[in-house]
Amino acid sequence: MTDGSEKEERWGRVLIAGGIGWATNGKKERQANSSGSADLLEPHILRSICNVKITKIFTGPAANYAIAIDVHGAAHLFGKIPCPALAGTPTGIISEHTPLRVSPTSVGLPRGTKWVHAAAARGHILLVDSLGGVWGCGNNVMGQLGLGVCPEVEKFTRVTGPWMREKDASIVSVSAGHTFSLFLTNTGQVYAAGSSESGQLGNGKTGKSNPADRVGERLLKAGKVSYDVEVPPRLVQGLGDRKITQIASGNQHSLAMDSEGYVYAWGFAGYSRLGLQDQKDRLVPTLVPSFAGKNELSRAQWIFCGPTNSVVVDRQGLYWMAGKWKLTGDGSIGQPYTSFKTIQDIMGCKVLAASSGGCTHFLTTPDAKGGIMTVGFGQGCLYGELGLGPDLGKSTTRPTQIMPLEGIDVIDVAAGAFFTLFLARPNGALSDVPRHPVHIASASLCLVCNTHRNDDDLPLECEKCDQPYHLDCLTPPLDEIPEGEWFCPVCEKEEEQAERAVEETSVEEKELHADTDTGTGTGTGTGTPRAKSATRSVTPKTGARKGTTPRRSETPRRSETPAGTAGTAGGIKRKAESKIGPGEYYDVQ
Repeated sequence: MTDGSEKEERWGRVLIAGGIGWATNGKKERQANSSGSADLLEPHILRSICNVKITKIFTGPAANYAIAIDVHGAAHLFGKIPCPALAGTPTGIISEHTPLRVSPTSVGLPRGTKWVHAAAARGHILLVDSLGGVWGCGNNVMGQLGLGVCPEVEKFTRVTGPWMREKDASIVSVSAGHTFSLFLTNTGQVYAAGSSESGQLGNGKTGKSNPADRVGERLLKAGKVSYDVEVPPRLVQGLGDRKITQIASGNQHSLAMDSEGYVYAWGFAGYSRLGLQDQKDRLVPTLVPSFAGKNELSRAQWIFCGPTNSVVVDRQGLYWMAGKWKLTGDGSIGQPYTSFKTIQDIMGCKVLAASSGGCTHFLTTPDAKGGIMTVGFGQGCLYGELGLGPDLGKSTTRPTQIMPLEGIDVIDVAAGAFFTLFLARPNGALSDVPRHPVHIASASLCLVCNTHRNDDDLPLECEKCDQPYHLDCLTPPLDEIPEGEWFCPVCEKEEEQAERAVEETSVEEKELHADTDTGTGTGTGTGTPRAKSATRSVTPKTGARKGTTPRRSETPRRSETPAGTAGTAGGIKRKAESKIGPGEYYDVQ
């Protein structure tokens, strides 16, 4: 917990782009999502939690769901989560309009505890609490949760491990692949649980890639092989006394970075994703030569993993990539980056944040105006997950500025298998971004006085629910239109009331997550008016802020380069790309 003297944690609003048809994402025959709208081809503010201060966002390159952690330490889940019982639906789908809020107290943790980190794999979820504990649910056929092997863990369950025997040791970070998970302690040790099929656990055991030493592989019957499963989590070998500060996992491989910036890679090496100049699986963490030089600036600052690639940002802010990250040309299946290489178009960018999704790659960098530019690229994108906008193609092999985010300070990016989340600081430009859903039912007259006045005294609209209020009908009344965001009294108090309700709910009641109100704290009735209402007019009301254009104007928000033309911004070449056909979303080998 923090006291009032400490600086408030950095937070922002959640934007989403790409596939929101959770039930059909990744399927050959897709239909429109359940709300009847198409994929989001440009970033939209997620209306259901637009009044919630979000500090961290998580998804994964094979995940069809997302996790957002707020300033209170609660986790908001939406998408097709791998725990149908947790979702309370047979399909496991939680609508983005009513995310499921999971408080630490719901699993029996004391009040004041927060969720501080998370990992989202294709089939399982991990959450880390501020006391150093880790909780998991979802698929556990391979023991990937670090719990006793079983088909599925239906609710968040505490994961125990050898670190609990060490004084003052606690989990601070987690990462997850298809059939394994990694756990990082505050003492710099890494533990792994799950399948050792391709050396993902870093324990010296493997199956298929080392015929001379197939330790961990057993023949069950003709054509069927079994691999060792590690449960509970076991200490990763080969790191010695190195203090590890970061971990990252792709579908079948992992990276670790120590306190001096050295990078270690292990697991499945298909497409040279480990950056070790070959495709030989590594059974234990192996030092990556590219970041082992004497010059400290050439060592790593951050590490990331995509499904078939690895990314390292060095201490100068340069972006390096290894493995397969596109479908054709250099960096593709036939010509993967066998060692870490820079990408020419972004060699001059100082990276502030980065993420790799199913077939997308993102980074943020300072722009020429002192703000933040968001850059994306990827081939084979089908759902608009790059967020380039409706006038450009869905894919681009060259790093391209995401123009719908121009002028918006994106402080974090989380790329999933079919969609992308952006975390943005509120500013005037953010008020111009469309919300999802764009239109909802709301009253046409002031909710307080229920009257229409002249055009010089139009009501102010709430950012979340679109309900109108005259300035002088508020308590206390406002003298002028406020700058930036404005939420009505109902939405402003919603989060506070939800937090209090979660704290007061008993652990026994909250254990059955399927019975909880999935709208709690996330704008219950987002698509339903809170008062007598009429269908909202397309004509914008006075939802403007000082210095901005009306939020819901039907005219373009800002100037955009027409499709088919090229432009430059902050050193990034911007060029319209033709639509690319279907491609790999994640490696299933």
